[in-house]
Amino acid sequence: MESRVPNRVVTRLTSTALTAVCLLLLAVTQLHAQNSAQNNAQNQAEFSVPRVNTAPTIDGAVNPQEWQAATRVLLNIETSPGENIPSAITAEAFVMEDGATLYVAFIAPDPDPSQIRAFYRDRDSIGRDDRVGIVLDTFNDQRRAFEFLVNPLGVQFDAIYDDVNNLEDDSWNAIWDSAGQINADGYSVEMAIPLKQLRFVRSVGEQIWGFGLVRQYPRDRTYRINNAPIALDGNCFLCNSQRASGFANIEPSMNLEIIPTLTAAAGETRDPALDSWKSDDADPEASLDVRWGISQDVYFNGTLNPDFSQIEADSAQLNVNEAFSLFFPERRTFFLDGADYFNSYANLVHTRNIATPDYGLKLTGKTGDHSYGILRADDDVTSFLIPRSLSSSVATLGEMPSDVSLARYRYDVGANSSIGALVTDRRGGDYENTVTSIDGVFELTGQDTLYLQTMHSTSEYPLVIQNRYKQDSSLSDTSTVVEYTHFDRAWDVRFQYWDYGEDFRADLGFINRVDYKKGVYTIGYTWRWTDDNFFSRFRFAADYDRTEDQAGKTLEEETEFFINMNGPLQSSWNGLFGGSKTYWNGKYFDEQFNQFSVNFSPVPSLQAGMSIRIENVVDFANTRLGHSSLYGPEFRYQWGQHLQFDFDYRLQEFDVDGGRLFTAKLTDLRTTYQFDSRSFLRYTLQYTDTDRDPSLYVNPVQKTNKELTMQLLYSYKVNAATRFFLGYSDGGFQNDSFNSIEPTERNIFAKFSYAWLP
Repeated sequence: MESRVPNRVVTRLTSTALTAVCLLLLAVTQLHAQNSAQNNAQNQAEFSVPRVNTAPTIDGAVNPQEWQAATRVLLNIETSPGENIPSAITAEAFVMEDGATLYVAFIAPDPDPSQIRAFYRDRDSIGRDDRVGIVLDTFNDQRRAFEFLVNPLGVQFDAIYDDVNNLEDDSWNAIWDSAGQINADGYSVEMAIPLKQLRFVRSVGEQIWGFGLVRQYPRDRTYRINNAPIALDGNCFLCNSQRASGFANIEPSMNLEIIPTLTAAAGETRDPALDSWKSDDADPEASLDVRWGISQDVYFNGTLNPDFSQIEADSAQLNVNEAFSLFFPERRTFFLDGADYFNSYANLVHTRNIATPDYGLKLTGKTGDHSYGILRADDDVTSFLIPRSLSSSVATLGEMPSDVSLARYRYDVGANSSIGALVTDRRGGDYENTVTSIDGVFELTGQDTLYLQTMHSTSEYPLVIQNRYKQDSSLSDTSTVVEYTHFDRAWDVRFQYWDYGEDFRADLGFINRVDYKKGVYTIGYTWRWTDDNFFSRFRFAADYDRTEDQAGKTLEEETEFFINMNGPLQSSWNGLFGGSKTYWNGKYFDEQFNQFSVNFSPVPSLQAGMSIRIENVVDFANTRLGHSSLYGPEFRYQWGQHLQFDFDYRLQEFDVDGGRLFTAKLTDLRTTYQFDSRSFLRYTLQYTDTDRDPSLYVNPVQKTNKELTMQLLYSYKVNAATRFFLGYSDGGFQNDSFNSIEPTERNIFAKFSYAWLP
């Protein structure tokens, strides 16, 4: 007699395998036509990047003599909010290279320089400022690009853009130089980008790269000015870039970065019940990171005794009446470099699950149409998610070590399609989890894209996990995700289908829900106008989705309506209205929700917003319907060019029959004095306060729960890898046993890293 699980797995594997074969055949039939059109477009350059012998001085002042040999490119096309119309505001870009460095300069005239929005900020934080920049598709394959932007004071932003999965990763940091100056006519910017910070095909003759040049001009509206039109009726952003020829016979360099790091910390912890402080060891820790460009398209990363301490505090999140685990992004350097090589539709690789490794090795590269990535590390602490159909939780095996392996391969097909495979493996002692996956992204037309991923996992869990979470020792299951999208100038259509098996586990990813099938159908229409109208963009969309568990029980049936608008004062207005029939703990509830948010910038120094969500929603702790009101004001105020205040507040009030079940408050306050583009002093306060009525709960709960953390941090950064941090932090909590917040920890820490570039 066969068991239920193997039959289910075999059936799902057969179905998804047939689907994958059909889609691959469809992609192959279009390959020749797409490749022909793609090659013709990609091999024609609109301008050239000249080779020069003398490097300009990067000081923000564009000296005509230093840039006289550069190619001049005019940015004069408004692509937003206007649709590829002649722009009222323009900019000039100058590009050249010397075989080792790409040099880019911008002259950005302004009719009223007093309105230029430029402030000293930490890197990657210039999203509301005036800025200019370049987008480089160095492989000229419309799949992946490097972004480099600078504000008028020289503050940097850099990112990796993945056009296949529509992802922008601004956690990636390169080592490059920039400077800016504001003058009586506007501002100017200069950039020097070492070619060894980029990845590209090594060739003997000239290369052709995709070049996108952009100016962002935030005033009453945010205007985007480009050097080329951007089509609004397609899925491919990089297809809009112009092509530039140059970079002939680039000599390979050492392309080696060696980054030693020294971290020291001293701390104390306190048990409030004993009212005594215990000192922790303050031994300094040294670590070493190596980044070696074996070639310009293959990179090796290694780390020994890595310091993965996180200096910056995560943004605080409310976690009351939440059934599923919350997501926090990766911030650690070793995992960020080349992270996009492991991307797939489903989040099967979330390296924050690797908590305290002793070493890490990684190889990422692209050869022709082939991209690949391999990662190997150990971990002294083994933790992972236990997902269910209606909830999830975090499980840990404590200080039990485990070994981690990741392998990713992707083959580019046609103009903007790909097929790939991914394997993740984690094991230690009597625990193991392995996931294998096949995925594809198929651009059916310029407006239609199909995503497919099928996954299979096998897991072995020790007795402590079996008993605590009531699951078998051996688990094996399959999951599939499919998405079809259509985007043109006006219409957007999306169909999504998720089928996650009950026993599917992805312990190295972030899959916090399994045992369900969900179909989502979305259709939207967008109206666009010039800035003569109050709104420059108005979108209305409707959405229907239905979720069942693998046994066929309906878990949710939901209808939603969306309104998205852009208006004056750089405002965005978003509404969400709908209702659902929701299953929880043996009962069905009729939920209804209304959500509205607005964000605007009335003056250059102020950005403000408010979000409101009023809903009838399930009280998960007590299996009944409640009424929730959530309010979220936030603002950022810039006092001069150096001092910034960020305030984020959340208030949730939850009522049930009988009274107020709980009131939850969250405060996240950050005050930063940015001395210049390299150094800052920041004070962070995070405070949560939850007050419950225990008489309204089925199970015992604390009436009072408060947490307070504070951090004072000084940072000095020569570049993205040579950095110094010095800080102090403390924290405490209060529950029903105490009358006030009791301090429980305090720490002082310092960290120094140096990038040696031989």
